[in-house]
Amino acid sequence: MNKIISLLPALLFSAALAACSFSADTKKIEQEVQHFHDLLDAGKSAAIYAAASDEFKKASTQEDFVALLDAVHRKLGDFKSTSQKGWNVNYNTSGKFVTITYETVYAEGKAAEQFVYRVSDEEALLVGYHVSSNVLILK
Repeated sequence: MNKIISLLPALLFSAALAACSFSADTKKIEQEVQHFHDLLDAGKSAAIYAAASDEFKKASTQEDFVALLDAVHRKLGDFKSTSQKGWNVNYNTSGKFVTITYETVYAEGKAAEQFVYRVSDEEALLVGYHVSSNVLILK
């Protein structure tokens, strides 16, 4: 029992440190997501692709990704607002990955968006983007 009690301060400190780190990561990603939407509204889909991670670029060509984002913007319109619906942090040998899901309001309707970023102290690089909206199918 004494061993557990003596470990408690270290565990609490570790939990507090992890919470601070995730808070900083979340702020970094929220800024990246806002920048993503700013570039999308400006018609700069190629710039989003150019700034993405190498893993992202291996999964999709620039031509395909730009066509996807152009269709998203054409059908959903300009970005209006977003609210976070969930998050997940995954640590593995390739780094730290943060997934954040949003409900986003565009001029022509709502979309569920999921952003996956590989996060380091220096940067957050887009690894995955997923969007779902009835407007994309019906319009």
